[in-house]
Amino acid sequence: MTKRAHAVCRLFGAWLLLCAAAQASATTPGFGVMVHYLPDKHSIADVARFDVDAFADSLGQMRASHLILTLGQNNGQYIAPNAALEQLCPRSAANRPPRDLPLEIGRALRARGIAMVLYLPFRAPQSDAYLMDCLGDISEQQPPPAPFIARWSAVIRDWSERYGPLVSGWWFDGVYNTTGVSAEGWNALCGAARSGAAKRWLAFNAGEGPERFSVKAAPCQNLMAGEFMQPPAHPAGAQTGLTFHVLTPLGASWGRPTPPRFTADQVRSWIAHANARSGLFTLDLPLDADFRFLPSHMALIRSATSPRNRALALTTEHRQP
Repeated sequence: MTKRAHAVCRLFGAWLLLCAAAQASATTPGFGVMVHYLPDKHSIADVARFDVDAFADSLGQMRASHLILTLGQNNGQYIAPNAALEQLCPRSAANRPPRDLPLEIGRALRARGIAMVLYLPFRAPQSDAYLMDCLGDISEQQPPPAPFIARWSAVIRDWSERYGPLVSGWWFDGVYNTTGVSAEGWNALCGAARSGAAKRWLAFNAGEGPERFSVKAAPCQNLMAGEFMQPPAHPAGAQTGLTFHVLTPLGASWGRPTPPRFTADQVRSWIAHANARSGLFTLDLPLDADFRFLPSHMALIRSATSPRNRALALTTEHRQP
């Protein structure tokens, strides 16, 4: 073989490797991952040792196209600073780290072509008496007071503007009672959620199951919340004008480090069904004590999202009557 032929072969081999790497790192349209972080087993101090690049690389290996990231839930701890919250409730600053984890994660995901959606309860943290009082909120089962809506809108706006185009959407949980929220209140909340990037997915979760996963719970909502613990083979979803979405845990429940309760074939089928409806399918995955995904979960998802298997699933989906 001539030197020229050897050079051509080397170039061709390098091209194949690049194509293989690009294919391996490509995202699966419509498939996403949710993580319930910060879980009860971690403290806010643990944010300091979160390995953002390893986390983002794992999402890339699973070919996720989006991540739903919890800023915090009901214990009053949040994984990022918030100037509006610190001004409204100064004592709460101790429950936020100096490190801005969502900012770092958002940048790492953007470099990998993965969208970030932020999770936040619709109401003040129900287990933090201080924040409930200074934000002017009451039980999430009761109508939200107007002063609370105004204050919570300021908190949401701060994070919205801080992250700007790094945030592709918001997923608000616990939207159980919106009685009495005025048009002005909705405008404040919706405007805050869109501040910094007007075209965002906005999901408001009214509850789990076939009767509520597709409910439109807010005037500005454009994405089904999608919470569905036992999704059927082909979830129907009401015709509400919302982008189709199903969200379910891969483990026994939210954030539970148990063996997968679904097969790769099931996950592949749900992704294909969501894609056929120009929608999203999201799996909630737990993180271990070192903020790593479980190997068994990653292996199953990588099989479900492999380009060859995905193409077969899409072909099968389009054959459905």
